[in-house]
Amino acid sequence: MILKRTPKTTLDLNTRRNAALEAVPRKRPTVRKEEREGKLYVTVEYERPRWQRVLGADLTCERSFGLDAYGRMVYELCNGRWSVGKIVQRFSEQTHVSKPESEVAVTQFLRTLITKGLVVVEMEKL
Repeated sequence: MILKRTPKTTLDLNTRRNAALEAVPRKRPTVRKEEREGKLYVTVEYERPRWQRVLGADLTCERSFGLDAYGRMVYELCNGRWSVGKIVQRFSEQTHVSKPESEVAVTQFLRTLITKGLVVVEMEKL
């Protein structure tokens, strides 16, 4: 008798993808926002690593990031009310890009925003 197993990872990937699309990103508090040369520059405050403080650095520092029109569109939608899936749909509609391409672009950009500390994401625990 031959038994077929359903791949466990496929189910896990679909579950994780759906959970990620239902997640709700929101902006971290900013120090300031500036418009320059057609870009939005967002400045956030970070707490320095302990080793830098031991060497005499200040407790916090500021970092600025420039966002183009597409980046700004996604960043502004990270308001705590829109899910990632809704942001993808809105991005797709406004830029006339297919939904699969929009999903890849928006999720990769959100990962960058999270890594840089501009956005945090609230999602249910799996």
